[in-house]
Amino acid sequence: MSGDKRTVSTDALETLGTIIDARAGRDAIHLAVEPVIAGCLLRPGQDVGLSNGKAVHILEHNTFTKAVGIVDPFLKKPVQPGERFWLVVYPRQITSLRHVWTHPAFEEANTPISAPDSKRWLEKFCDERSLDYDETIDAALHSNDGEDVCFGNDIDCDRSIPVEFWRHIEAVTGERPPRALYFRCAC
Repeated sequence: MSGDKRTVSTDALETLGTIIDARAGRDAIHLAVEPVIAGCLLRPGQDVGLSNGKAVHILEHNTFTKAVGIVDPFLKKPVQPGERFWLVVYPRQITSLRHVWTHPAFEEANTPISAPDSKRWLEKFCDERSLDYDETIDAALHSNDGEDVCFGNDIDCDRSIPVEFWRHIEAVTGERPPRALYFRCAC
């Protein structure tokens, strides 16, 4: 029996990335990771952002790219351009967390969706928000900062973009643009 009186909810994730004091005890944490493709040579632990759908070092590549995490710090050698690796998202940045599980009685969580089904979903999404379908697809594919999707005209809709939107964009276009969080107009 342990003499540790901490609750199941601990402080490690809240203090990760800071200097800790003597009160900190052994813990385990979850970190969000995303499989990405290197857009340039990257070193383990290096701060990276997304530019044109690829991970790049923000200081060496593009000062306008916002850092979202680090290159897998457990790698033993640099990641070459075009190689896939785990991008470890900075702590306390994700807005939702879920555990993915499988069971033979249920469909896989990441089952590919068909382009026709995705096109219908996107058409309905655009219609409900008074967005032009073609303009929405074009804007999504050309979002260059990964934070927002910019339209050339004023938009009158819910400005947040659901994660599901990006799965349908990928199915329809075959491309994986940076996953922006919201829409904005160019005004």
